[in-house]
Amino acid sequence: MGKLKTRKVAASRVKITGTGKVMAWKAGKRHLSYHKSGGEIQGKGVAYVMSDHDQPRIKGMLPYGVK
Repeated sequence: MGKLKTRKVAASRVKITGTGKVMAWKAGKRHLSYHKSGGEIQGKGVAYVMSDHDQPRIKGMLPYGVK
């Protein structure tokens, strides 16, 4: 069987934890922040565990579990 290809766009946006969960970073922090509150901007700076519904789809894009 040949090698499987990694979707590089997914590898740059998510990370697989040691327990196999998929972590991503919240969107909406980079620009247009003048109308957002400080708490909203701080809240968008953290990583979060993706939902169980999305994890199989993302893991299919990362066949070797990019860390």
